[in-house]
Amino acid sequence: MAKALPCTVIIPAYNEEAVIARCLTRLFEAAPPDHAMEVIVAANGCRDATVDAARGAAPQAQVIDLPEGSKTGAINAANAIASHFPRIVLDADVECSYATVQALAEALLEPGSMTAAPAISLDLDSADWMIRAYFRVWLKQPFANSGSGGAGCYAISEAALKQIGEFPDIIGDDIWIHTRFASEQKRYVMQDRDGKSVCTVVRPPRRALQQIVVEARRQVGNAEVLRLHPSPHNVQRGGQGSVRIALGNGAGWMDVLIHFGMKICARILARWMSWRRKRTKWTRDLTSRRVLP
Repeated sequence: MAKALPCTVIIPAYNEEAVIARCLTRLFEAAPPDHAMEVIVAANGCRDATVDAARGAAPQAQVIDLPEGSKTGAINAANAIASHFPRIVLDADVECSYATVQALAEALLEPGSMTAAPAISLDLDSADWMIRAYFRVWLKQPFANSGSGGAGCYAISEAALKQIGEFPDIIGDDIWIHTRFASEQKRYVMQDRDGKSVCTVVRPPRRALQQIVVEARRQVGNAEVLRLHPSPHNVQRGGQGSVRIALGNGAGWMDVLIHFGMKICARILARWMSWRRKRTKWTRDLTSRRVLP
């Protein structure tokens, strides 16, 4: 059996009592006794039972309770007390297995590797027909299978953290990370060392309106990073060729119309939010955070 690789998993959590136990249970369920995985739940600004739920679900995890609700502030606080590298940042509403964590850690052993991101598995079981149409097109875009965001998880090496320093006070921590490094310094992880598939399980919003709101938040966050933290390694998402790419990859016209119609609605909402200077750090979907029996 291969030796377990040390790493630190950081889980920023803001009012995540409904899903934090699911996240932690999945992370630890197949971990061996000598897993060498440090887990830090960085609860920040929580007004619910996130802290108690995290401690109850995973007594072996370290839970810190921060007064201010800031995802990047929570990541910085966890980094300040973390013991291992690489650092793996995992969203609290995403499921990530121990095998996926180890595959990410191993990817960053490769010379020149600075960041790594896993493949994505979308759970659309409770989503309505418009959400299913939206993500049928989303999955046919190049960025969906390139590790450029959307997995709710990314890993950074010790060298990468030394280069970037503390995370700035921004909305889009993932897009900021993915625009700090050149493509040859990034790894997209689909398999572990034994060739078995690894991924994170992501549950998108279940209703179209919630997806539009979440997409608007993403667009605001991306624009913020491009404006305040320009980089020669910007991740290209969307653009004039998106419709052609989707159709060329087999998407149906109706799905394409729904997808880009929702994108346009999100763009209008994002511009309104920017015009109103409404910097909503925690605009997020709640429908996907309801744990169904």
